[in-house]
Amino acid sequence: MKMTKQMTDQVNERQAANAKESAESSKNVVIYALSMAFGTMTSRVLGLVRDMAFTALFSRTVTDAWTTAFRLPNMFRRLLGEGALSVSFIPIFVESRIHDPSGVRSRNLVNGLYTLLLITLMVLTTLGTIFTEQILNVLLDPHYSDIAGKFELTVRMSRIMFSFVFMISSYAFFMGILNALGKYALAAIAPTLWNITMIITTFIPQSWLGSPGDAIAWGVVVGGAFQAGLLVPALIKAGYFPRLRGDLKECFTNPDVLKIFRNMLPGMVGLGLLQITTIVNLRFASNLGEGPISYIYLADRLLELPLSLVSVSLGTALLPTLAAMWSRGDRLKMFETSNYYLRLNLFVAVPAAIGLFVMAEPIVEMLFQRGQFTPEATLATASVVRVYSFILMSTSCVRVLVPSFYAIKNTWLPAAVSGVCLTVHILVAPWLMKNWGLQGLVASSFVSASLNMVLLLTAYQILIGPFGILKLITSLLKFAVAGVGLWFVLGYYSQVHSLIGLGRVGLLLSVFVTIGAGGLVYAGLAWAFRCEELTQTVGTVVAKVLRRLKKKSVSV
Repeated sequence: MKMTKQMTDQVNERQAANAKESAESSKNVVIYALSMAFGTMTSRVLGLVRDMAFTALFSRTVTDAWTTAFRLPNMFRRLLGEGALSVSFIPIFVESRIHDPSGVRSRNLVNGLYTLLLITLMVLTTLGTIFTEQILNVLLDPHYSDIAGKFELTVRMSRIMFSFVFMISSYAFFMGILNALGKYALAAIAPTLWNITMIITTFIPQSWLGSPGDAIAWGVVVGGAFQAGLLVPALIKAGYFPRLRGDLKECFTNPDVLKIFRNMLPGMVGLGLLQITTIVNLRFASNLGEGPISYIYLADRLLELPLSLVSVSLGTALLPTLAAMWSRGDRLKMFETSNYYLRLNLFVAVPAAIGLFVMAEPIVEMLFQRGQFTPEATLATASVVRVYSFILMSTSCVRVLVPSFYAIKNTWLPAAVSGVCLTVHILVAPWLMKNWGLQGLVASSFVSASLNMVLLLTAYQILIGPFGILKLITSLLKFAVAGVGLWFVLGYYSQVHSLIGLGRVGLLLSVFVTIGAGGLVYAGLAWAFRCEELTQTVGTVVAKVLRRLKKKSVSV
């Protein structure tokens, strides 16, 4: 009897500890996401500076060629580095550390997996460099070669940049380890080194190298090496810098590595389908003449700014937390955490989408219209940005929803959903392009992204648990009403611009003043509506700051 009571007490203590740990983890997601967002924001701002210089100094032939060439290594990076490997690796790595606190199991996993990854990357880089021309012939529409020298320039840049796959996939693996250890800031700020390198190489005189754009092609590779190298000291300090295994049989027979490979297969299919969507868009756009590839790229960069700051940061920070909750059996807390952070994501995505739609033209003009980027290019890019603004909300929700499936080690469902959405996109895009050209292509992407979001929400309810749709809709209605206030303020941009004055400085001030005023109105209305997503986040951040100040005062 006494033994039974003792066992019961131990179980209760363990459950209480797990509940406390889950609560602390869910609060820390905001802090982790904010630290990632800060680093990401720095990187994205530098990325915009890079793109501003890039579009001003080079013709659309060169920018189209670079953007097309960069698609190849970027595709494999997302597939092998930041994609299927990372999302399959993190939950199992977290699980191995929970079940073996000594770290032996998790280190064996890291060493074995990275050894196999390096071999794969070496083979892939070699084949990609040799067969670049043949790959591009398959990916691009024949009309892409109508502009003299454009295809040859694309092939040359692709061969230079293909080794970026090796650098950036290593970085993504290192980042996955650090994120699983709760270290987010350094990995988030590392891409700033890549962007700084790209900015420097953009300004290298074209006469110094053999072909226009050679410098920015080499900048991709050198910047990737700096980006990955920055994380090495942190990995060494944590004791998780990968050591290569000489015995490949040991790598293949490691049960954790095998488990990752099993989880990776459907994930690679899903992410492969997403990359096929990108390739399909590339082929469609390559048939639209000079410039559309660059315009889609720039619009995508503007879309990625709020996505990276919020959705990607939240999704990355959520995965280890949700995986730990699922492993501990804390299902209810997992459902609540997923719901809250999807609402938090929408709290930012709604005003970002409204801002991009209403302010598309002045934003594009402010950022890119100079040098060889003409007013006509501004109008074309702004038209794409407006359609992209609709994609923002659905895509951002997908980025936050998918980690829930990866946390329960279900990578096949997102893959199946991606397959359905890709099929819809391929069927719808040609018809929309026939009627609306470039805008039709982007509109088709909106249809497939929205379908993706709806299917994932439905699947969550069936496979994981109750998501709390009513609570989500209630919050979304509050955001929508606050968004009307934002839209109203942004509508006065022309008056603000005429009041402040014309010229480059006047344009800059007008955009910032209008967006700033609109943001304050949105936040004020959200606060008046007692939006939990704002009040709780502010409370968490303030509490964190106060704790740090208290620690400093005590230490002094």
